[in-house]
Amino acid sequence: MRKTYASPPSPIASCAIPVRCRYPDGMSNDWSDGWTARIGLRIREERLNQGLSTQDLADRTAELGYPMARASVGNFETRPRSKIYLQDVVILAAALGVPPVELLYPLEPLVIWTAGPGLDDAGAYATLRNVSVPMLPGEVEPAHRAAGWFTGGFGRSIEARVAAMGAVARFVERQRLLAMLEGEDEAGELRERAEAAGAPPPEEFLPVLRMEVYDLAVAADAACRTHDAVAERARDRRAAVPAEDRRSVEEYAAQQPDPFIAEPARRPDVHYVFGIGPQPALRSVGQDQRPHVRLDRERMRPSSYYETDLSGRGTGFA
Repeated sequence: MRKTYASPPSPIASCAIPVRCRYPDGMSNDWSDGWTARIGLRIREERLNQGLSTQDLADRTAELGYPMARASVGNFETRPRSKIYLQDVVILAAALGVPPVELLYPLEPLVIWTAGPGLDDAGAYATLRNVSVPMLPGEVEPAHRAAGWFTGGFGRSIEARVAAMGAVARFVERQRLLAMLEGEDEAGELRERAEAAGAPPPEEFLPVLRMEVYDLAVAADAACRTHDAVAERARDRRAAVPAEDRRSVEEYAAQQPDPFIAEPARRPDVHYVFGIGPQPALRSVGQDQRPHVRLDRERMRPSSYYETDLSGRGTGFA
């Protein structure tokens, strides 16, 4: 099975904070300790994701003109402190190639894979993990809301990455179905299964599926290029999706299928092929736990403030 690119579970949301800082009044500042500990874990997570050592990261800070010792970088990760310098956060974020706000708050997108294709199913989509953080002492909010409050808006590159991830996931999902059906057609097995399901012969519905996969590839390619342009301005060097998925999108988008009907409404209805496609077992997910229910009103798309044309010229930047 093709690997997904959902972010792995992060230790940030549930990390145990081993250090508490005692103040003269005898009270412990759990909010401050917890926040700085999560920043340290986020630095470590990004460093390990990029295959960097603490010395590598320290060397990058020196190249940026604000050298930090290797021991100092390691202490951020292993010895959380009650206070942290903003300059340190900014320079470490630049060295890691991530926006500083993502070290402060864990903004982590993931792809939600649907249980199975269907007429009323929008297919795979991308959203943010439901991670909550103590925004202020005694005030717990979802991480994206806390980040929105902190920035006075929201991290535009993360919005663009979510949009690109969702577009590519929808392409991958439909391309898998097409590849499976084409393989069965080559093996001479598809026609019999189609007849048994009461569907027309493969030569009627496969061309339409190829048109749909092409449309999804074009949309995913545009979403990825928009992300690249927005992320460049945010100095976010991370790719929206794995390189192999990006190459697959570009390959499909580069070659229009033949025959091709540009207007989807004029194409024959081929939704019945879902009935002969893969039907994964449905997972039992509590109504209140489904991410698309929790975040339905906060669905993310690239903000008009940071919209960009595909030539790379931003329309909302000063």
